Amino acid sequence: MGQKNRKPLNKEQGERVLQLLKSVPEWAPTEIPLKEMSSIPGLVRSEDTFSLWISGSSSNPQLAHALRNIIVGIDQLVHETKPKLDKNEPAGNAYHYVIQKIDYEEYPYILYGPFVEGTRIPHWFDDSDLDDAYWNTGEDE
Repeated sequence: MGQKNRKPLNKEQGERVLQLLKSVPEWAPTEIPLKEMSSIPGLVRSEDTFSLWISGSSSNPQLAHALRNIIVGIDQLVHETKPKLDKNEPAGNAYHYVIQKIDYEEYPYILYGPFVEGTRIPHWFDDSDLDDAYWNTGEDE
């Protein structure tokens, strides 16, 4: 799947994102208020976003999308305003992002994405995929 967008984040931007994880157990998917979306620079389609989920740990980094030292995962659920009806595309798109911690003083974080893989819900989804029980299990697909 080719190189995804990379957005370097300075220390302040990265720490604002980490603040969203402050009271959340490590790597537990947690929905955050949409007003916090501005704390995460680089997300696409903000005007169509209806739900934003975040998980992570600065002390327990993971490997994701062939990238080391991933400390944050973000799932963005978007209402598809122009679904491709000829392809039976549903009205929902899910995008996945990850944040990597690197050893670079000026920009110590990098946001990668959007990926169409890695979300806890299929990339193309409809309302039947939005079962709260699925999101709260903490289990992978």
